[in-house]
Amino acid sequence: MQELKAEKPLESPAGTDPVTRLIARLRDEGFTTEQSEDEWRDFGEIIFRRDEKISVVRGETVVIFTAVPELSERILRQTSESVVNTYKAKSTGEKAMSVMQSTTVYHVLVAPGDQPHNELLVRYITRAGGATFIPIIIVPEINQVVYPDAEEAVTSVRPRVRYLQYLLGERRDSVDMHRQTIQAFYVSAVVIAMLLIAVILSLVIH
Repeated sequence: MQELKAEKPLESPAGTDPVTRLIARLRDEGFTTEQSEDEWRDFGEIIFRRDEKISVVRGETVVIFTAVPELSERILRQTSESVVNTYKAKSTGEKAMSVMQSTTVYHVLVAPGDQPHNELLVRYITRAGGATFIPIIIVPEINQVVYPDAEEAVTSVRPRVRYLQYLLGERRDSVDMHRQTIQAFYVSAVVIAMLLIAVILSLVIH
């Protein structure tokens, strides 16, 4: 079930507009943008980025705000596909390290109107080529934020959704969204190492 946020969370920064609150928190958390607030107001899109150090690789967390005149399943599907294609690994080296899912892209769709939304966003979460795409919907006029259901998401995505909730003041404690990804990486590395040892031993024995 989707969460409908009709009131400002107690932990949130001043202001009742979730977009304003989120942008303020992103700046506090070290995210930067090359665009101005005027560009966001005039053109309806602004992108924040933060470099991440994830174990042995570097990654990136991206938050894209896009104003949409109307929201539909077609728009959700198309934006999911286009954003993932933009940020997924393209070079051979990037693809080799894509197991780390080192790029996280939050796409904040800012919708107009005074009608609440209840889209099931978990179906639009996409993981491809090292990029994890997570959509959310914000309706500023009624102070509504719609997240994907974290409990229905795959294990590596849950902390990413919870981190976004932390940024918006829905959670008091910060979330390490890369911890499970790093654990999975080391488990995979151990399994590969054991397989290599088994192959080497079999060659020596024979």
